[in-house]
Amino acid sequence: MAISQGLQRGGWPVGEVACQTLEKAVQRVAALGDGEPVCFDDMCHPSRPTPKDPVILLVSVPDDHIRSCASRLAARPWAEGSVALHLSGSMEVDTLADLAASGLAIGGFHPLRSLINNDEGENPLAGTVLAIEGDPAAIDQCKKMAATLEGRPFLLAPESRAAWHAAATHACSHLVSLVDQALDLMESAGLDRNEALHALEPLLESTLTNLGRLGPSKALTGPVVRGDLGAILRHLQALGNTSEDVGTAYRALARRAVRLARQDCNLDDDLAAEIIRALTGSSS
Repeated sequence: MAISQGLQRGGWPVGEVACQTLEKAVQRVAALGDGEPVCFDDMCHPSRPTPKDPVILLVSVPDDHIRSCASRLAARPWAEGSVALHLSGSMEVDTLADLAASGLAIGGFHPLRSLINNDEGENPLAGTVLAIEGDPAAIDQCKKMAATLEGRPFLLAPESRAAWHAAATHACSHLVSLVDQALDLMESAGLDRNEALHALEPLLESTLTNLGRLGPSKALTGPVVRGDLGAILRHLQALGNTSEDVGTAYRALARRAVRLARQDCNLDDDLAAEIIRALTGSSS
């Protein structure tokens, strides 16, 4: 929704807005302030008139439905020069193959940003990296859209969308999971979860700031960097009072921290080996 709203505010005309139900389409049009609400079944009907001018189809559906959605959209006529773009991070562009067979240029347009709703201001996508890929005409449209959204287009290598999306998920969704695990530990220390979240917030913000400014190895802090084996052993003992997934994640990420610390933080090799042995030992 943020992409459509940003483009509409930037002067791009909105045509048909299709959803599974007409009621939902009416709600989307109301949110956009423009467009013609239409039921998806009606939009795909072979008898639907050919648009007078080329259109850009933004296919924003769950990943597993993109191919079937494209197949149904290909059943109706489209104006020459039309482009179809899906907004998935993980699905390859060829999931739109049926539309390509109908003469449309196809591509992918994926913002590297966590979007829950559009309450972040006029343009929540400003400065966002946008992964683009596809036919030359599709890439050209993606670049124009990126300019309107004030985003930073990045040409993704073919057949790499799964790795791209896995990276995004690991850095975003799994960060949320990691913080939730940290809240478990905070609770065991006597803090209320809401209280604990607010306590962690400045730490998370400063860590992300340092990460962006310095990169991973130089932004790393904590007992691994200091070679504080005693603190790590105490952590492992405390982890025995939490669920198994917390200990598993802690050990795996701490081993990666050892690797980073050896790169740029001059962690002694023998001490690094001791820490790794402690981390790979049996759970306390």
